[in-house]
Amino acid sequence: MTRPAFVTTDDLAADLRPLGVPAGGVLMVHSSLASLGRVLGGAPAVVRALLAALGPAGTLVMPAFSPEVSDPARWADWTGEALERARAALPAFDPDTTPTTMGAIPETFRRWPGARRSAHPQVSVCALGPRAVEIVAPHALAWGQGEGSPFARLAAMDAALLLLGVGFNRATLLHYAESRVPHGRRKTRRIPFGEGARREWVEVPCIGDDLDTHFPPLGATYVAAGRARTGMVGAADAVLASSADLVAFATAFLGSALAVD
Repeated sequence: MTRPAFVTTDDLAADLRPLGVPAGGVLMVHSSLASLGRVLGGAPAVVRALLAALGPAGTLVMPAFSPEVSDPARWADWTGEALERARAALPAFDPDTTPTTMGAIPETFRRWPGARRSAHPQVSVCALGPRAVEIVAPHALAWGQGEGSPFARLAAMDAALLLLGVGFNRATLLHYAESRVPHGRRKTRRIPFGEGARREWVEVPCIGDDLDTHFPPLGATYVAAGRARTGMVGAADAVLASSADLVAFATAFLGSALAVD
């Protein structure tokens, strides 16, 4: 099959509908713009296609993570005076201006008119639509991907999960599933608040970082079992799943896999 020279908003929306994107439903999207091929209009065209497939009664959700709102010692090789200067100068989280590192599509969606963003400095989500407010708030600092978080609420309302040109190692709902496993991996988040002399560091518990050991085989097993729908959106491989079903499957899978780690 000849790959088209480009894809449009209408092309993408036409690919999304037969995949099973639920008109009027809630859709959580993890994405890669480059995977789609040449999109006329870039990331805004993709957001428009997703909104068109959902319709006006639907609610679109994307991650808006900002992992650099954290101790620079965890993501840079600075030491001594340079590290202390970075710790003092690092901007605190601002839901209106702090960018996300999740890619061009989520960053575009973060700035979309009417989009709401949750308050977590490191693992926020953005949502637009009738259910946006109930999805984004509250978002406590501790266990930001666990019970009581937007991810738990997405699973409870059985939002659809769309992986658009990315793998299951990008599916944050799997972190929520791991939070339900008593022997799941854990870590401490270190978050800066305030500026200058008012700078304060807060430490809170959360789920571990490892994305690549168990999540890809979990996803492959899930798809092979026929529990997700697959297809092409533009030039990208796409997977659509029920969040409630995926979380139930992942909780059992990780419960077994992590028991022998």
